[in-house]
Amino acid sequence: MHRIIKITAFALLLPATAMAQIYRWTDSSGQIHYSQTPPDEGSYERVNPAAGPTGSDGGGVRSFLSGTDKAEAEAAKVHQQQLQAKADKAERCAKARERISFLEQNTAHRLMVKGADGQPSRMTNEQFDQEVGEARKAETANCN
Repeated sequence: MHRIIKITAFALLLPATAMAQIYRWTDSSGQIHYSQTPPDEGSYERVNPAAGPTGSDGGGVRSFLSGTDKAEAEAAKVHQQQLQAKADKAERCAKARERISFLEQNTAHRLMVKGADGQPSRMTNEQFDQEVGEARKAETANCN
């Protein structure tokens, strides 16, 4: 996650340093670094971005992502998807509980439904029980 922040910050500075040479190297602890100056010791790689980060695909930012960086970016994407799924489930839970509350405050004869002929009609007790059952199933599936 920390590397993603460094890469993002670096990518934001990329337009200002478009003409500068960029060097990439890995230190003894396995940390990847980017700089305008090469390291004093060890091997390094010159990085020449193909395009700035203004393209629809992120431009030159993708060219910086390698091995572990891509894995971290993918992990961050998966984490974001998991957070979104959790938020969606919480929303479905709230809607199910809201529906149950609504149904508990009303009785079948007070609610209207569309009949088989397409015309509005009063809800039967069986339809009401089915609605309550479906709402409780949705609550069980999304609120645990």
